[in-house]
Amino acid sequence: MGDYAASGVDEEREQTAFSAVMRPWLEKTRVARAGVRVTSGIGSGHFASVLSLGEGLPSVAITTDGVGTKIEIARLAGRFETVGIDCVANNVNDLICAGADPVALVDYIAVDEVDERVLGELARGLFLGADAAGIAVVGGEIAQVASMLASRAEGAPPVFDLVGTAVGVLPPGARVLDGSAVVPGDVVVGLRSSGLHSNGYSLARRALGDHVLALSDALLEPTRVYVPAARALWAAGVEIHGMVHISGGGLLNVLRLAAEVGYVLDGLPPAPQIFEAVRDGGDVPPAEMYATFNMGIGLCVVVDASAVDAAVAAVTEVGEVASVIGRVVDGPDRRVELPAVGLVGRGDAFA
Repeated sequence: MGDYAASGVDEEREQTAFSAVMRPWLEKTRVARAGVRVTSGIGSGHFASVLSLGEGLPSVAITTDGVGTKIEIARLAGRFETVGIDCVANNVNDLICAGADPVALVDYIAVDEVDERVLGELARGLFLGADAAGIAVVGGEIAQVASMLASRAEGAPPVFDLVGTAVGVLPPGARVLDGSAVVPGDVVVGLRSSGLHSNGYSLARRALGDHVLALSDALLEPTRVYVPAARALWAAGVEIHGMVHISGGGLLNVLRLAAEVGYVLDGLPPAPQIFEAVRDGGDVPPAEMYATFNMGIGLCVVVDASAVDAAVAAVTEVGEVASVIGRVVDGPDRRVELPAVGLVGRGDAFA
């Protein structure tokens, strides 16, 4: 039963489709404005794209993300504020992984019909997420597209989708934090997640079945906003070699860092109980769990061993729970080892 594809999410086909039919066209696009160039774009595989605006000027990072089928839990529970927070968090957490300080977000809400209560709760959630990140929501769009959305039962909450696009800045002359500075001997510091965050909900809903509503409090716990942690690291002068938002793809996301190395994550903390409920409810194998969910770690920061204490102290000061969860090793085959559960991951899968 525990299979992500069986729950309606075929990640392999998604990646193949992007690489085969979308990427060839999108990579041909170019910036016409003189002096502006793409320094990290579609081909980088990183968390945000970066545009250099010219010599002596800041660079701009941009990313876009939604909330996914976590919205279905929100509709079932009739609570929408937390997914507004998720929309902000998903985007700003990606920006900091490029070394960018988030500044603004715009949102897009597609609805089958206007419902003031739902929109009001979403807006409050967007405010709470933006407030936590120290950014402004500077615009957005409400699109009434009933014919494009699934029909709903009479009396059920509106069907909608929520997506955001966020912008951040890098100081003049700053290099994109793409992980190319990571070397064997570096240490991986993990910051705890608040739960599933906003990934794997198709699998979670299928695994939990009729227990979804009973567990809705845990399932709707919003994604942590890690921007204050990143700012604390920068303010403390911690030299960061790589930063990874553990979202879709689980702990395999560390392989999105550019360095040709491997990772041994032998200090992972126990996963929160909601992950156990998903695993047991759907008989989901460990390989699927660790390739789908964050399993209790929402952000990884890779630093030199000499900087570990400073890094942990900086993020703890702003309320994060952090610890050393692993180390970087020689690894030309780019793999992630999880000794505690006997898994080795390459590409997009653990085995």
